[in-house]
Amino acid sequence: MKYVISEMMEELIKLDAMEWGGYAFYHEPLERKFTEEQKKVYIRKANACGEQEAEELLKEYPDTGIKALAEDMGFTVKMPKTPAGGGHVIFAQYVEPKEITVFTDCVEKAEKLIKKEHLTSLLEGIDLTEVLLAHELFHGIEYRKRKEIFTQTEKIQLWKRPFSNRSRILCLSEMAAMAFAKKMTGIHCSPYILDVLLMYAYNEEAAEALYEEILEAAGIREREEEC
Repeated sequence: MKYVISEMMEELIKLDAMEWGGYAFYHEPLERKFTEEQKKVYIRKANACGEQEAEELLKEYPDTGIKALAEDMGFTVKMPKTPAGGGHVIFAQYVEPKEITVFTDCVEKAEKLIKKEHLTSLLEGIDLTEVLLAHELFHGIEYRKRKEIFTQTEKIQLWKRPFSNRSRILCLSEMAAMAFAKKMTGIHCSPYILDVLLMYAYNEEAAEALYEEILEAAGIREREEEC
């Protein structure tokens, strides 16, 4: 099925934190270990974690751009056009212990797409670079606070015998990073929508497949079929 990017963005903007949490758990390796109620609790806690970290920074660094803020915190911010070696499309990344990178090619392509498809009013106030930087900044903060922050310390026990095995819940980190980026930048919707927007600028079919996956994971497809 062929989708129009504006229609996809309109639909994705409507999704709430719980629905995006469903998408996050869709990619969680341990997803089957949790009940739906447990997932809801984790979604709330992960979002609260990201928002709390953002609130603390906003108090300490009022009216400061994300890049300047990150550099003041001791992070190295790089903004090359594309990843060295090319190949797989990457929008941004964090490399331990203090390197944050946003690849400007994806931002430029997405900005052209926004103008071409008349998405400016729909995505009003969203600075793509700031959102990407904020997301990766959270992962840097997470690394620094890895012994105490919820997304790193919360674990699930997989088995007890003969030795106890406890594993991290990986999707908590992504949910918290998205909530952090939303709070830091003040945008009106979840940064998760950029997964589709940025991908569409490179590969329309891949973006459409991702869009369908998001709706399925969020439970939207099931509700549509019931209706």
